[in-house]
Amino acid sequence: MPENVMSHPPGDPEEEEAISFRFLELLKDRAVKDNNYAVRREALLTLVKEYSDSEDIFELIKERAVKDSHYSVRKTVLQEMARLWKERPGTLSLVREMALEDFNYEVRRAAIKELAENWKHAPETLELLRDWAENSKDKFVRSTALQELSRCWGKNCCSLDFIIRRVVEEKDGFVRAVAIQSVAKYWSKEPEVLQLVRDKALNDEHYSVRSEALQALAEKWPCKDEILPLIKERAVKDDHYSVRGAALQELANGWRNDPEILEFIRDRCIHDEDNMVRGTAVALLAFLWPEEPGTFELIMEKAVSDEHYSVRKNAMEELAKVWHEKPETLGLIRDRLLNDEDNFVRITAVQELAKIWHADKGTLPLIKEIALKEKDEFVRDAAVREIIDGWQDEAVKNKFLKRLV
Repeated sequence: MPENVMSHPPGDPEEEEAISFRFLELLKDRAVKDNNYAVRREALLTLVKEYSDSEDIFELIKERAVKDSHYSVRKTVLQEMARLWKERPGTLSLVREMALEDFNYEVRRAAIKELAENWKHAPETLELLRDWAENSKDKFVRSTALQELSRCWGKNCCSLDFIIRRVVEEKDGFVRAVAIQSVAKYWSKEPEVLQLVRDKALNDEHYSVRSEALQALAEKWPCKDEILPLIKERAVKDDHYSVRGAALQELANGWRNDPEILEFIRDRCIHDEDNMVRGTAVALLAFLWPEEPGTFELIMEKAVSDEHYSVRKNAMEELAKVWHEKPETLGLIRDRLLNDEDNFVRITAVQELAKIWHADKGTLPLIKEIALKEKDEFVRDAAVREIIDGWQDEAVKNKFLKRLV
């Protein structure tokens, strides 16, 4: 019998220690050298879980937080450091450093969030975030600092004058949108705030600010006489489709019981020049007014006649979700599968038939026909996949599985 087995019987502490050492060394090696970032990340998480009391592991984690080549590894390691070692010397300074200097914006954002969450009561944290919100050269740092100031300190984060300056003087539109959100949330009772938000809804050059301002007006001042007309006007006249879509959403959320709003959204569903806005209107009508006379018929029409494939696709999905028990819906989806000019619409039709009308006697033969005879390869492959995934008959599966090879 070999000597090593003789000298280390099963359960021997020395053998267990040797195995544990080899396991630790393997994890450390994978955490640093593996070519796959997901493997490095999982190895580091295992080291954190199993060896959090080790000074060597803490130092390795600190190093990887700065030096790993993939942002998701650095971000994960940063979050684990803040969770487990926030009291250790060096952790706070490293988090601050990463908030400003990491070359990936997601890591910088994560560092600021961890700083606000885990060192909220440190005397310098609030002042540091205020300084970053106003003076950082990085727009992601400014926006995240503003968000965390609002989230963690509420109205105590800063003065009204400070936040108004961020709304007025900030150069980046997305950061101004964050400032609008904060000023409306905590200072809506101040007279100058309503006027400021109203002006931004109408005149700010960036679409995200106008959208955020409209949402704030609808949420904080819905009873003011001028708010509803203003939002309706923006739903038609704003130059950017996302602002018009946001206005429709706010009208539906805040005034859904007003008959004029239903008619207004129907009009936008038909006449807005942008497919995204028409698609938003389709979804709102199906979700909020499915029982209203004319809603089903309008969405049927959009599924067939809208000039943009995405609206036809959205309308078809809403019909399948909300009105799948109506025989007209099944007929329309079969028709779209056979006759729509866009392959995305037809792929969706295949998927909806297989999902919702799986048991209908006409579904499998139709999808088989598409799988065998369809000229568009993407539609054909979608039909084959639905047959393989959805029907248990092995003979059927085997016949069509060959077509994917």
